[in-house]
Amino acid sequence: MIQSICHLIASREHGGMEKHVADLSRWQAHNTDAQVAVIAHPRYLPTLDERIQFIPLNTDRSRHHPNLVWRLANLIRRGEYQIVHGHGSKSAQLLAAVQPYTETRQIITRHNVRHPRDKLASAFDARIAISENTVANSKLDWNIIPNGVEVAAEAAEPITQLSLTKEQPTLLVASRLIKARAVDKLIDAVALLPGVRLMVLGEGPEKESLQQQVKTLSKRAPGLADFEQRVAFFSGNGAVSQFMEAADLVVIPAETEGTPYTLIESLLHQTPVLANRAGNAIDYLPEQYLLETAEAEHLAEKIRSALHNPALADDFRALYERAADSFTLDSMAKATWQVYTRLLPEAVA
Repeated sequence: MIQSICHLIASREHGGMEKHVADLSRWQAHNTDAQVAVIAHPRYLPTLDERIQFIPLNTDRSRHHPNLVWRLANLIRRGEYQIVHGHGSKSAQLLAAVQPYTETRQIITRHNVRHPRDKLASAFDARIAISENTVANSKLDWNIIPNGVEVAAEAAEPITQLSLTKEQPTLLVASRLIKARAVDKLIDAVALLPGVRLMVLGEGPEKESLQQQVKTLSKRAPGLADFEQRVAFFSGNGAVSQFMEAADLVVIPAETEGTPYTLIESLLHQTPVLANRAGNAIDYLPEQYLLETAEAEHLAEKIRSALHNPALADDFRALYERAADSFTLDSMAKATWQVYTRLLPEAVA
């Protein structure tokens, strides 16, 4: 049997890749007999399940720093792991650097690199990518395993700030409120769509600025006098499912790499979604639901088109079925476990 696994995170972010590792390691710790460890910067400890063995390592140092490579090699040797699973480009480079000093089988997952360096990737025993687009220009064999989400029935924050009616379509943007997520552009787009309402779910340094933007727009013209009533902000403490179910359309305007978890959650909750094609949304959505830019006029045009499309439900029906089969945490984790067992067939006997 597979007895010991170690994941490596070497990034500085708290995004989709880090959520992927937290969810995958938790599933493995609760659903297999393996001891599961995570090597990462101390800032990631609060994101991990209590069953995970956390091994702190200052990965903020350069990937070429000899002390970082040597410390990582020592940690891997000391743990005697059967598999070390690295996530992201920096983790891949670090694992390649320690290969001469360790005998552990190594796996990498490519999360958001469109043009992977095959010379580096070829050094590993197995390779996983979260989408076809992520490794579109690679000549190597990859196991394509989409990100998966655990849909939990949580106690949700009541949606009381919007009077939702069937006559007034409602949009949802669920995001960390930072400049790169283009929520300000979406607010400008909603101002161009009379009667359309927007739920902004999330926290971040731009929240106050975005709220002020709504107030300013509401005073700009008589036609926007109700704008403050049409846009409502919610903290991220409630269950996303309640907001997904209340929305007619989820919008992901950010030009982001990787697969936004909001996209997957939308499909699992059977809510149509528009997303920027800059990420891996092209692997999931029909062409007409891909955003070319985050400019307000373009967003407004695409939103209007989607909301007035009589075939909207039909366009997404097959995607909802695919999501239920392949985009859950259980399906992602089981597919990853199969990669492990193919790598260590002797451990499954």
